[in-house]
Parts: sequence; structure tokens; C-alpha cells
Amino acid sequence: MSEVNGQVVIVTGAGKGIGKGIAKYFASKGASVVIATRGAEEGIRTEHEILEDGGEAYFIETDVSIETSIQGMVRKTIERYGKIDTLINNAGITIFKPMMETTIEDWEKVINIDLRGTFLCAKYVVAEMIKQKKGSIINISSNHAIATLPNTEIYAAAKGGVNAMTRSMAQSLGKDNIRVNAICPGFTDTPHYRDWLESMNQSEQVEKEVLSLHATKRISFPEDVAKLALYLASDDSVMMTGESLILDGGLSSRLYHSDVF
Repeated sequence: MSEVNGQVVIVTGAGKGIGKGIAKYFASKGASVVIATRGAEEGIRTEHEILEDGGEAYFIETDVSIETSIQGMVRKTIERYGKIDTLINNAGITIFKPMMETTIEDWEKVINIDLRGTFLCAKYVVAEMIKQKKGSIINISSNHAIATLPNTEIYAAAKGGVNAMTRSMAQSLGKDNIRVNAICPGFTDTPHYRDWLESMNQSEQVEKEVLSLHATKRISFPEDVAKLALYLASDDSVMMTGESLILDGGLSSRLYHSDVF
């Protein structure tokens, strides 16, 4: 069984959705979890929920698009816990627009958080991991890095960059016993997914179609992502690095959709 008991784990974007699911799951397995997120209200709520369940959590207000904010997050984590064992780069945003309507501001916003923020968090955490000659970095990417849709150019580019960067980081940091992997989730039952469904015409029919595209006939839950992250954070995955693992219930492996089969 994968174990992270006693680890200090930073989860960015842990105020809601996948990040919150990961934070709560790791805390339930004995990790001390740093809730690094922009939204103070959401971050404090996640912290309180973990503490109420008997886990250990510490909220640090963090904006991964701002370098000094990331540096402060790392400094405060070290001041409180003295080490960082695992970094889970989960913070990210999506902007889906027709290509000709996409602005440079849209581009910069997504790239600065999803790609640049992932790099900077790793950069400043690695400085601490090198001291202990061990660490695991888990970048939460997306199946959009592998197979995507129209009008998702910026997001697909950012997540494709995360996967490529994951491979390079793994090569750079292997000598320091630091492993770097990515998880590529697909549809996941989060508030963001529910908001998207509600915005669609005939949302019930859309949801049925989404489910039918999955070999599992269901979408993921945040805990599904958390369980894979737990494996990657533990010594059970000691020989795994530089990998981008798709977690989408077979969605991106399907050739096409048909009502016949």
C-alpha cells in the first residue's frame, strides 16, 4: 500500500475541485498538507475540514502567477514544517474561446498560471528538496495535452507544455533523487464541471453523452486523481519519473463515438 504518512505535501489550487480532493485524501493518510491557493475563503475552509477530520493542514494564501508569492509559500512551509517532501502542482485555469476571439490577455493569464506557475513552484521547492536528496513533484496536467477539442488552443498548449516540462525536469533532477511525473485527468466531478454542465443547453443529455464516451461509463472523482497522486508521492513508485499518466476512463483512447456500438 502506498504510504505518505509523515510527509509534508504542498498542494496548489487546493481550495476546491481536484486540489481539495487531493489535499483531504493525503491528510487522511497522515501527510501534513499545505493548502496553497488564491482564494482565502476556500483555502481556510479546506484547512478547517482537514483539521476537523483529525488531519494536519496549513493554509498559505498563494498566487502561482506571482513569483514572490510562490517564494513566500515555500518560506512559510519550511518555517512551519522544516521540509517539503512532495509538491503537487494543481493550480490552473481554463479559458475556452474561438481562436479568433482569443486575446493576448487570455493567453498570458492561462500560460502564467498553468505553465509558468508550475515551473516556478517546482523551481523554488526543488531548492529545498535538493537539501534532503529526495522529493516527488506531481504536475496535474490534462488529457487535453494528448487529445483535445476545438477552441481550446491556449489550455491545450499550456498542458502540452506541462507534459514536456515534466519530462525535462525528470532528467534534470534525477541525480538528486527527485522524481517528476504528471497526471492527465479528463472529465472530473468538480464544481467547475457542474458549472459547465449547467451552462449547456439540454444539460442532462450532454451529461449522458459524456458518460457514454467513457469506457468506464462514469467520469472521475477528485479522489481518483488523489489515489494516483498518492502512489506517485510514495516510495512505491521509486522507478517512475518523467511520465504523463492519463486518467480519463478510456475517453482519449476511443477512436470515435457511435450510437451503434
